[in-house]
Amino acid sequence: MLILGQRVVQFIGLSILTALVIAGCNTISKDQFDKNTTTTPSSLANCRKVKHDVGETKVCGQPQKVVALSAHTLDLLLSLGVQPVGYAAPITLYRGDRYNNPAQQIPYLGTRVTSKPINLGRANQPSFEKLVQLKPDLIIGESGNKDYSLFSQIAPTLFWKNRTIKGKWQQHIRQIAKSLGREEKAKQAIENYNQRINSARIDLAPIIANYPKLLVLGTDQLQKNILIINPDSYLGEVLQGIGFELVFLPDRKTTKPSIPISIETLPQLDQADIIIVLGYKLNTEDEQQSSQNRKVKRKINQRIENHQLQTAKKAWSENAIAQSLTASQEGRVYFATYYRWNGLNGPIGTSLIIQQLRQFLLSNNASNHKP
Repeated sequence: MLILGQRVVQFIGLSILTALVIAGCNTISKDQFDKNTTTTPSSLANCRKVKHDVGETKVCGQPQKVVALSAHTLDLLLSLGVQPVGYAAPITLYRGDRYNNPAQQIPYLGTRVTSKPINLGRANQPSFEKLVQLKPDLIIGESGNKDYSLFSQIAPTLFWKNRTIKGKWQQHIRQIAKSLGREEKAKQAIENYNQRINSARIDLAPIIANYPKLLVLGTDQLQKNILIINPDSYLGEVLQGIGFELVFLPDRKTTKPSIPISIETLPQLDQADIIIVLGYKLNTEDEQQSSQNRKVKRKINQRIENHQLQTAKKAWSENAIAQSLTASQEGRVYFATYYRWNGLNGPIGTSLIIQQLRQFLLSNNASNHKP
C-alpha cells in the first residue's frame, strides 16, 4: 500500500507539473503556441527525424530560436554557428534574467555568444515558465534532466548523455547539425578539431619527448574525492591525440571515463612525468557573493578559476603523499578547472584545453602551476 501511495503521489505531481506547462502555454494564447510548435505549412516543410539518446524527434523547417540546456550543448551550438535564445548553466554564477553581457557572465564560452540569451537557471532544473514564454523552435540538452516529456511539449527536444566518453561529442554535433540543417558545419567543426590536435602535437613534441607520461586527476576534496581520468575518454582522446601516454591503473579494466581512487593510491601512479589536477567546487554561494561586490572586476574566467582551484591547490601543497610524487618534486604539477577541461566536451572546449596546455608547457613562467 505504501508503494502504491508513493506512485500515486508521483503521478499526481507529474500531472500537476504538466498542467502548469500547458497552462503557461495557454496564457501565451493557443494560436501563438500552436504556431510556434510546427503547425504552419512553412514550418511543416522539410521535416526530418533526428535520433538522440532519449529517442527520436521530428524537427521541421529551419529552427531559429534554439535553447541550450548545458555548457556542452552550448559549445556544440556555437561550433555550428548558431546563437542561443536561452541558456541554462551547469552552476549558477549569474542570476540575472538575461545574459546581457555574456563575455562577463558565461565562463569560457561567453566571448563567443553574440546574442543576449534568456537566463533559464541551472541546467539540471531550468525554468519551465521562462521556456514557455520564450517559445523556442528547438531545445537541446543532456539527459540528466528527467522531465523530457515536459520539454517536448514546449518544443522539439533533443537530449544526449555520456558526453565525457570518447567520440561522443562528434556524434552529438552531427545530430544537432541534422536538426538545424547544418551538416556541413558539423563536418567543418570536426575537421577543425583534428587540425588543432595535429598542430598541438607538433608544437608540444619536444616537451612530450622528455615527459611523455601524463596523469589527469579531478578533485574537490583531496582527502575524500579523487577521480582518475581513463585514457578511453574524451580527455584521453584529446591528450593521446596530442601525443601523451595517459597514466592509469593497470589492473582496472573499465569503460567509464573516470573512476574514483583514494589518496593512498597516488604512489602507484608515480611513473607520471606530468600531473594535471582538475579542481571543481559545486558550492557557488561564496562566488556569487564575491561577484556582487562592486570591487570585483576580474573577468568571469579568472573568477571561476580562482573559485574552483583554491581548495585543490591548497590541499595538494599540504598533503605529504601528493608532495612525495616525482612530478611534484620536479615542479610539473599543473592546476586547471574541471569545468574548462571536462565540462564543455566539444570543439571549443578542446581548443581551450590546448591553449592552456601551451601555457603550462611552453611558458617560461612556472608560477602558474606549482602551488
